[in-house]
Amino acid sequence: MHPIERLRWIARDRDEAPTTLAIEAAWAISDLALDDPAAVVTACRRLVESHVSVGPLWYLAASVLIAPEPDQAARRVAAELVSDPTAELLAAGMSDRLLMQAPVVVVCPAETVVEALSHRAVGTVRVVGSSPGLRGQVRRYATLGSQVDGWEIDEAVEAVRGAAAVLIEVLAAGSPGVLVSAAAALVAKAAQAAPVPLWAVAGVGRVLNDQLFEEVSRRAGDSVQFLAADSFDLVAGPAGFETPVQALSGRGCPPAPELLVRAR
Repeated sequence: MHPIERLRWIARDRDEAPTTLAIEAAWAISDLALDDPAAVVTACRRLVESHVSVGPLWYLAASVLIAPEPDQAARRVAAELVSDPTAELLAAGMSDRLLMQAPVVVVCPAETVVEALSHRAVGTVRVVGSSPGLRGQVRRYATLGSQVDGWEIDEAVEAVRGAAAVLIEVLAAGSPGVLVSAAAALVAKAAQAAPVPLWAVAGVGRVLNDQLFEEVSRRAGDSVQFLAADSFDLVAGPAGFETPVQALSGRGCPPAPELLVRAR
């Protein structure tokens, strides 16, 4: 399949997890950079326009557009995403900070949290999501905890009651805060009111420099919700557990002015 066709397929995909999308896109852009270098800028712009709130795609596009050799940059990002240590570090941090049987609340979708729980068994997992997908998510977590319960979004207050921690995987982030789904924002609000420790999960590619984060926020509009950095107690990322100030600084994500212009 030609790289452009692969990228069109990725642009239309609404079911794949963000990191998986970015990995697929990275390989396609790497091939495109060798086949038709002049098309890379437009392809990157269209890619982020098709998935405005997917942080890893913005990270990929920014890394490629500032690189002297875009094909190598794309392959490097793919390798970073594949080898992201966030899940293992999250699992280790949970072992250090939580009792084994302590209930943990997870807001769907949360691909990194699923992987983390495969490394660290937990007693009770409370999965918060929306029907009809909630049932499938509960089945997915069923092998990871001794007890897995599904909770609808409007049951957020009950779901967080007595929990040891609430885990929210962010879509994109910058130093001011993070972007999450409307459902995640409701659960975060319930956790703060309880109060229950609120942890953000921000793996490779989720934390952008502030200029790109502002652009993502502007374009995404009401489709996402903003949570200020100080809403969270801790952030789990590729450097392990850090304070929000440390974790959301945008280090490692390059600026890319080309992405501030829409594709024609």
